[in-house]
Amino acid sequence: MISVILAAALSATAVRAAAPALDASSGGVLNLNCIEALASIGEPKLAGVFSFIAEKDSPAAFADLVAHDGKALKKYVVKVEQDFKASGGVTEWDHEVLMFVLSLYSGPLGQTLEKPAAKVLPRLNELSLAPKLTLEQVTARRKK
Repeated sequence: MISVILAAALSATAVRAAAPALDASSGGVLNLNCIEALASIGEPKLAGVFSFIAEKDSPAAFADLVAHDGKALKKYVVKVEQDFKASGGVTEWDHEVLMFVLSLYSGPLGQTLEKPAAKVLPRLNELSLAPKLTLEQVTARRKK
């Protein structure tokens, strides 16, 4: 009886060791900020693709996505502006996206990208200077 219990415990340990652990650094975990941002640009179906991107890299990946699509960038800026007006700040994730977008436009790649609408770039810059809040804080302040 003890040998059966020991064998079961050993096989369970072997299965756990063989299965890859899902964590934020290896993908498989999707940040709620990312889901919300994808929905704001009308692309929630891309959530599956973003689940393969490590959580720490998702702001840069999203920034690259919107920097290559002027309409999506405009929609995203509207979403961040609404959050800012409602809460007085932007989420840490949104801040990272804003900074990545600005760096893309100011770097050598910026010359190859479609130029954003005249008011979008200055607004991106202003929003990137906004106080950083958690998603929970922004969400709570939206509902008031």
